[in-house]
Amino acid sequence: MGRLLRLPQSRRRRALLALLALGAAYTLVMQNLGWAQTSYFAQVESFANGTPRIDAHHWETRDVSYFHGHFYSVKAPGLALLTLPLYEALTGVGADRLATHVAAVAHRHGDSRWHYTALPIHNYGYSVARRNRVQRELEDSSPLVWALGLLGNVAPALALLVLVLWAGELLVPGAGLPAAVTLGAGTLVLPFATQFFGHVLAACLAFGAFCVALREQRGARPRAAPLLWAGLLAGLAIATEYPLAIAAGLVGVYAVWRGGLGWPARARRALVYAVGGALGVAPLAAYNMWAFGTPWHNSYQGAVRVSGYSGHAGLGLNDGGFFGIGVPSPSTALELLFSARGLLTIAPVAAAGAYGLVLLHRRCGQRAEALLAGAVALAYLVYDSGYWTPFGGGTPGPRFLIPILPFLALGLAAAWRARPALVAALAGPSAVLLLAGTLTRPLIGDTESAGLWDYLIHHDLFTNTLLSAVGLGNAWAQTLPVIVCVAVALGLALPRAAVAPRELLLGAGALALWLAVAASAPALWGAPAWIDGDHGAGELFVAGAVAGLVLLSALALLGSPRREPVEHDAVPQLA
Repeated sequence: MGRLLRLPQSRRRRALLALLALGAAYTLVMQNLGWAQTSYFAQVESFANGTPRIDAHHWETRDVSYFHGHFYSVKAPGLALLTLPLYEALTGVGADRLATHVAAVAHRHGDSRWHYTALPIHNYGYSVARRNRVQRELEDSSPLVWALGLLGNVAPALALLVLVLWAGELLVPGAGLPAAVTLGAGTLVLPFATQFFGHVLAACLAFGAFCVALREQRGARPRAAPLLWAGLLAGLAIATEYPLAIAAGLVGVYAVWRGGLGWPARARRALVYAVGGALGVAPLAAYNMWAFGTPWHNSYQGAVRVSGYSGHAGLGLNDGGFFGIGVPSPSTALELLFSARGLLTIAPVAAAGAYGLVLLHRRCGQRAEALLAGAVALAYLVYDSGYWTPFGGGTPGPRFLIPILPFLALGLAAAWRARPALVAALAGPSAVLLLAGTLTRPLIGDTESAGLWDYLIHHDLFTNTLLSAVGLGNAWAQTLPVIVCVAVALGLALPRAAVAPRELLLGAGALALWLAVAASAPALWGAPAWIDGDHGAGELFVAGAVAGLVLLSALALLGSPRREPVEHDAVPQLA
């Protein structure tokens, strides 16, 4: 950390402790598996056996495609390629057998979330024996998938936070740490840092490409080498999640369009970035050649729609439009933002990030960066509003919008500097709602927010943690360390600056506005809403509002008569 950021010692120490606290929170959680995770894991297992085909594992997931008589994961290969060496090392020393033992221990000492009791047999070729076999395999594999996630999800999440910290400090000195911690504790990064998905890794790679381009833009003279590295990272992001091509293209425009250069120079810069991007996409092209015999065949093609008795009774799940993307729908865009699982319902602090981008453009003078971040956010909202499954299945929020979150965090830095009470007030409910999802049922299905409260209060149906793995069950006690780690990180990140009473009133007003919208807007889409008498949803929202008031109070108590001095000569530098 000290080599990456040249900050005053007190802020550097707080930054290190805050990121360690979030890393501990991510590490402690051991999630159960859903179709996406098992699709990635099947890909890892098949790669280890020397084949791209997941024929031996296809009944374990429904995220599969079928091509010329064989099954394949629908996922891009980036996450599987990254974690393959770790899988080989772990299985080489018998970690798969240890995982089975850990799963048995957790099952004996509590209502283990890894044990599936209601798997419908129609997903398993109508075979009870096959369903029972898959049930055992999912339970036994969960600890091993968690171990792979330490490299595939936790490490990229922490790297992403460090990048946001660096970029935030560069653009808005003194605000990088609160922006980074808010991203890690109050957005969808929190639940997806604990699950074996490719979203956080891909977002980290794309934002890393931006950071390399940003450093080159701030250099004294134009240089080609950083553009090659930026393109490489952007290409690797595409090889991890296909939709990251949108971010890669927009970051490329930002990287190429350096002021004071003529068109010939910009054309050369575009060529260098494109060469780097081609190198980054090369693993994807190689995988497609290996699996399908051509670099142009996409694993989404032939996605299984109905498994039936054969596992591939109906294909074409993503055949509508362009790989499932049709004409964007304004109604769907509003649903992505304001429904029960909408981005601004479960993570209202994202609205502060959008507001902060305006401040970044107008007050901070970072026009190009603000425009890029805004373009990324708008582009993904438009793309996702045209996708046939905009929320990506039963997840706690619109997971396809995760790539916009680190770019919105640039706006959070500006908002923390100008309106700290506003951001603190909205960070409270964001952390509470996403913690509730992370610790109970991140693959939320149809339960919506009211179901989360039911799990928290009435059933003690928490996800497993490392404490579950040693036989301590999965009730409130074993989730408290995760909650404490997130709370500590938020406390360390709060600015030490005086806050005027009118700013505190502004924060309280923003909190009240969110509560009113969250309590009523979901009803527009037929989801449980407090305004319709759904007390479960209301109680969870009230808990979030209380957390917002607690952060407001802490912000006021930590304030001093004068702002913490910003050392302008201590500009953060990339190692």
